[in-house]
Amino acid sequence: MGLILVVVCAITAVLISIVATRFRNAALTRITAAQGVQEHAYIALGGIEQYVQIRGEDRNNPVILWLHGGPGFPLTYMTGRYQTELERDYTIAVWEQRGCGRTLYRNPGEFNPTIGQLLSDLDELVDYLRKRFDRRTIILVGQSWGTVLAADYIHRHPQKIAAYIGIGQVTDFLQGKILAAQHAESRARAKGNGKGVAELKRGIGRLRETACLEQLDIKMLESTIVTSMKYLRNNAEMSGIRQIWTALTSPQMRWADVKWFLFASNTKNIIESQRNLVDYMYFRYRIEDLGRRYRMPVCFIQGDSDWITPTPLVRDYYATVVAERKEMVVIQDAGHTPFLDHPQRFCAAVKGFLTDRRCCASQAASR
Repeated sequence: MGLILVVVCAITAVLISIVATRFRNAALTRITAAQGVQEHAYIALGGIEQYVQIRGEDRNNPVILWLHGGPGFPLTYMTGRYQTELERDYTIAVWEQRGCGRTLYRNPGEFNPTIGQLLSDLDELVDYLRKRFDRRTIILVGQSWGTVLAADYIHRHPQKIAAYIGIGQVTDFLQGKILAAQHAESRARAKGNGKGVAELKRGIGRLRETACLEQLDIKMLESTIVTSMKYLRNNAEMSGIRQIWTALTSPQMRWADVKWFLFASNTKNIIESQRNLVDYMYFRYRIEDLGRRYRMPVCFIQGDSDWITPTPLVRDYYATVVAERKEMVVIQDAGHTPFLDHPQRFCAAVKGFLTDRRCCASQAASR
């Protein structure tokens, strides 16, 4: 009976701490400026209502549109960790794409979207933001899967984009998985872990033989990724426990976010619910196919320990990029989400790139 009481008291203390921290974070991140904007809205895009969070201290500031990773893995409820500093100088829209998160729960039948649907939705959202905030162009930021969507879009509609920032830039996703496993294999061998070496070699061989989604062995893929990260993860990266605490204490997290996070954390669920997009990213998308010339300033921000979209592949591609202005920032002791690992360094990189007059010159009001 005494043990039960201790457990109940401990759980109660944790819940009280979570609630108290949520209230505190809500107060710290509340937009109070007269010209500010703080919205959680559903906007009509592609014939359905899609969730968009819009925040900023001055609606006359340049506009940033953030495209989340995945496919199907929005982290809108985490924006309070890294975005607040940027909200002083930019109005930031974070969109939960068709087929996932709050947008899916608003439209339960909209599973498994296509890349064409997302590009069309994105174009409508870009035009909505340009019109609403009276901008000729906006800044596009992509993270992981969002860089696939963004890179395709900016080559189709360069006249609408003032600057592009890719975080965890996808170049060749499947090749990235193979490269990561190869590096992990070398480290496993150096540690004398024969079992790890054998497992990684099997995974590399299977991935090289996989030519389409139907041939993808999901259990093998998960095993290869988990084993690779065992050797490649930097201990300075934000831990899983810290991420969970940050999410639970975010005033923006709701039950729908928890429900989708639990669903999307299962690789099989993501592949089944985002099948068209996973197939596109793994087997049909190569950034070189879009060309190397950009008609706007471009910046890649990578963690030095990013082995999900390996930084060496991004470096190689960056060296070939032709643009009026280009920049690559590698954040030390960071992984695939440098904005979560080191928010201040990330914000400094973004502001350092965007404050260059050439990046935002075309963000002037359209009138």
